[in-house]
Amino acid sequence: MGYAKEEMETVLVFDYEEGSWTVYSTVPKHIRKLMEIGEVEIIEEENERPIAIGGTLTERQVSMKRERVMSEEQRQKSAEILKKTRLKSEMEFRCFFLYNSRKF
Repeated sequence: MGYAKEEMETVLVFDYEEGSWTVYSTVPKHIRKLMEIGEVEIIEEENERPIAIGGTLTERQVSMKRERVMSEEQRQKSAEILKKTRLKSEMEFRCFFLYNSRKF
């Protein structure tokens, strides 16, 4: 069960002198990601799953970026490009498969 939704949090504190981030999290999604990329220790477990972690990240492991907001026109254009790319990849795969299946 872990923490109630209103109690879940992720806290990042930057130490300028050390150039590192101290992290604490009780958010399951953040816990999974942080365990993959950083030096973290499990603070609390429930049913053999971490429900609270803490640790350190390097300055480069944390980034901040502006949220991308797309207009409807941009969304449509992006969808068209993605569709063309998928079709091209699918055709290339089929051609590759047909070509290589004839060799045997």
